[in-house]
Amino acid sequence: RFTVRSQIKHGPAPGMSAFAAAIADSELVLDGPAQQELAKLIGDKKPLTAHTVYRFDGGGNAVVASPAFAATFPGEEPNTVNRFSWEGFSANVDFTKNLQSYTMTGEAPKLEMLDGKGVAMVMTGLKFSGEQTRIFDDEPLLYSGSQRFTLAQMSIADKSGKAGPPVLLKQVAYDIALPVNGEFIDMVAKMGAESVQIGEQNYGPAHYDFSLKHLHARTTAKLYRAMMKMYSDPVALADPTKAFAPLAEPGLELLKHNPEFRIDRLSFKTAQGEAAGSASAKLKDAKPEDLANPMMLLAKLEASADIALPESLLANMSGGGMHAAGEGEAPDPETVAAHKEMLEQQLAGFAEQGYITRAGGLVKSKIEFRDGQLTVNGKPFNPMAMRGGEAEPAEPSLD
Repeated sequence: RFTVRSQIKHGPAPGMSAFAAAIADSELVLDGPAQQELAKLIGDKKPLTAHTVYRFDGGGNAVVASPAFAATFPGEEPNTVNRFSWEGFSANVDFTKNLQSYTMTGEAPKLEMLDGKGVAMVMTGLKFSGEQTRIFDDEPLLYSGSQRFTLAQMSIADKSGKAGPPVLLKQVAYDIALPVNGEFIDMVAKMGAESVQIGEQNYGPAHYDFSLKHLHARTTAKLYRAMMKMYSDPVALADPTKAFAPLAEPGLELLKHNPEFRIDRLSFKTAQGEAAGSASAKLKDAKPEDLANPMMLLAKLEASADIALPESLLANMSGGGMHAAGEGEAPDPETVAAHKEMLEQQLAGFAEQGYITRAGGLVKSKIEFRDGQLTVNGKPFNPMAMRGGEAEPAEPSLD
């Protein structure tokens, strides 16, 4: 439990320092034991403060901040110490009357954690911004607009080497857009990093872009309200079956409006070249009665995927590279050659049948499921009937 305590100075000249409807200085106050535990970390500092100036038109501006602090506490193992350092954060929020819309900017310079086992995590240069507008006057929590989070760098390293190779991310960005299209909204998310260093290998630039299209706005608001109610009930969360039951009705109702899920881009760099892919899935003309019949839903499912992978990466994944040897051992040349020959035969067979195309060291393919029929590069395909790298014609479609 917590309390927000505000000291309010009323206008038109609050505190004789401004011309405004009011000025409020607010702070977060935790109850009893929680406050005592927090005091061990930040002392007598206030955990969260806000200075808000209310304009005469009902809008205003708030400056929110948390303090910097550093703390140490015993580690899990004897004679070890965990260290935690936080340089605080600040945010500036400008809002209109009744929070109908708002803009926000903020930053958190640095977070550093070091546990007693030697694992260190450092995050620097977090910045965030957003511009949001309420979609419905009677739905206070559903907004459209955009949000952006960027991170200059994050590193995770274990001095002992027991927790795996070091990880270093640089120039990380996460963008979310929620545009409104008539009665529907879309959610478009783009995540990327210029550098994704894991050990000696850099997988950057890496991108993961996905979207939810054609979400019925009113039904989405209903689903969101049900989710908020679920999260606010710790008793219900203890039983997942009961906790998620209230989401079923608005969730099924949302499916009636034929939403579409897309992986717009999934790509990363490897030592063998760039791997990339995209995918989408939606229900076409789903009716309420279809939701009770999985076979009917499957017949109305439309899904597709485009994949492009380096042939040398496939060789490694199939056991022709580092997996052809034990840990710490060099790959056996004969084993590697045998794996490569086997992979070449399989790829040649799929290419001859038209299931893949090979060009410039890349293997490309387009997979589709439509009208109950699975196709690969436009040709019927039955994965259950694969024999020795070949595929028999697909079974008749569901319709």
